[in-house]
Amino acid sequence: MTDDRYAIEVLNECADLMRRKGAAYNRIPQAEYYPNGLQDIWVMMHQKMTRIRSLLAEPGENDFESLEDSARDLINYAAFFCEYAEGKMDGQNAKE
Repeated sequence: MTDDRYAIEVLNECADLMRRKGAAYNRIPQAEYYPNGLQDIWVMMHQKMTRIRSLLAEPGENDFESLEDSARDLINYAAFFCEYAEGKMDGQNAKE
Protein backbone atom coordinates (compact mmCIF):
# COMPACT_ATOMS: atom_id res chain seq x y z
CA MET A 1 0.00 0.00 0.00
CA THR A 2 1.29 3.45 -0.84
CA ASP A 3 0.68 6.73 0.92
CA ASP A 4 -1.24 8.04 -2.09
CA ARG A 5 -4.72 9.38 -1.60
CA TYR A 6 -7.62 7.30 -2.85
CA ALA A 7 -8.12 9.98 -5.53
CA ILE A 8 -4.85 8.82 -7.12
CA GLU A 9 -6.29 5.30 -7.26
CA VAL A 10 -9.39 6.72 -8.97
CA LEU A 11 -7.19 8.43 -11.56
CA ASN A 12 -5.38 5.14 -12.17
CA GLU A 13 -8.75 3.41 -12.59
CA CYS A 14 -9.72 6.13 -15.09
CA ALA A 15 -6.53 5.51 -17.05
CA ASP A 16 -7.29 1.78 -17.12
CA LEU A 17 -10.87 2.48 -18.21
CA MET A 18 -9.57 4.76 -20.97
CA ARG A 19 -7.25 2.03 -22.22
CA ARG A 20 -10.01 -0.62 -22.20
CA LYS A 21 -12.58 1.60 -23.94
CA GLY A 22 -9.93 2.77 -26.39
CA ALA A 23 -9.18 -0.82 -27.35
CA ALA A 24 -12.90 -1.44 -27.89
CA TYR A 25 -13.88 1.80 -29.67
CA ASN A 26 -10.83 3.28 -31.36
CA ARG A 27 -10.58 1.24 -34.52
CA ILE A 28 -10.35 4.61 -36.24
CA PRO A 29 -8.27 7.59 -35.08
CA GLN A 30 -9.90 9.08 -31.97
CA ALA A 31 -9.99 12.61 -33.38
CA GLU A 32 -12.53 11.40 -35.95
CA TYR A 33 -15.07 11.07 -33.12
CA TYR A 34 -14.89 14.85 -32.70
CA PRO A 35 -15.42 16.51 -36.12
CA ASN A 36 -15.96 19.86 -34.39
CA GLY A 37 -12.92 19.43 -32.18
CA LEU A 38 -13.02 20.83 -28.67
CA GLN A 39 -16.68 21.78 -29.03
CA ASP A 40 -17.65 18.12 -29.43
CA ILE A 41 -15.55 17.03 -26.46
CA TRP A 42 -17.10 19.82 -24.38
CA VAL A 43 -20.57 18.53 -25.36
CA MET A 44 -19.62 15.07 -24.09
CA MET A 45 -18.40 16.61 -20.82
CA HIS A 46 -21.67 18.55 -20.57
CA GLN A 47 -23.65 15.34 -21.11
CA LYS A 48 -21.77 13.66 -18.27
CA MET A 49 -22.37 16.67 -15.99
CA THR A 50 -26.06 16.61 -16.89
CA ARG A 51 -26.20 12.89 -16.09
CA ILE A 52 -24.58 13.58 -12.71
CA ARG A 53 -27.07 16.38 -12.02
CA SER A 54 -29.93 14.03 -12.93
CA LEU A 55 -28.66 11.31 -10.61
CA LEU A 56 -28.17 13.81 -7.77
CA ALA A 57 -31.70 15.14 -8.23
CA GLU A 58 -33.18 11.71 -7.62
CA PRO A 59 -30.78 9.58 -5.60
CA GLY A 60 -31.20 5.85 -5.45
CA GLU A 61 -30.74 2.80 -7.54
CA ASN A 62 -30.44 3.02 -11.30
CA ASP A 63 -29.94 0.27 -13.83
CA PHE A 64 -27.35 1.96 -15.99
CA GLU A 65 -24.63 4.37 -14.92
CA SER A 66 -23.73 5.37 -11.36
CA LEU A 67 -22.53 8.75 -10.16
CA GLU A 68 -19.04 7.30 -9.93
CA ASP A 69 -19.20 5.89 -13.48
CA SER A 70 -20.27 9.27 -14.81
CA ALA A 71 -17.54 11.05 -12.85
CA ARG A 72 -14.87 8.69 -14.16
CA ASP A 73 -16.08 9.26 -17.73
CA LEU A 74 -16.00 13.02 -17.09
CA ILE A 75 -12.40 12.76 -15.89
CA ASN A 76 -11.48 10.94 -19.10
CA TYR A 77 -13.28 13.43 -21.33
CA ALA A 78 -11.44 16.24 -19.52
CA ALA A 79 -8.19 14.46 -20.32
CA PHE A 80 -9.28 14.14 -23.98
CA PHE A 81 -10.05 17.87 -23.96
CA CYS A 82 -6.50 18.65 -22.82
CA GLU A 83 -5.03 16.16 -25.28
CA TYR A 84 -6.93 17.71 -28.20
CA ALA A 85 -6.23 21.29 -27.06
CA GLU A 86 -2.52 20.48 -27.03
CA GLY A 87 -2.66 18.91 -30.50
CA LYS A 88 -1.73 15.42 -29.33
CA MET A 89 -4.84 13.31 -30.04
CA ASP A 90 -4.48 10.34 -32.37
CA GLY A 91 -5.55 11.39 -35.87
CA GLN A 92 -5.81 15.06 -35.05
CA ASN A 93 -3.06 16.24 -37.39
CA ALA A 94 -4.35 14.09 -40.24
CA LYS A 95 -7.75 15.82 -40.20
CA GLU A 96 -6.50 19.38 -39.83
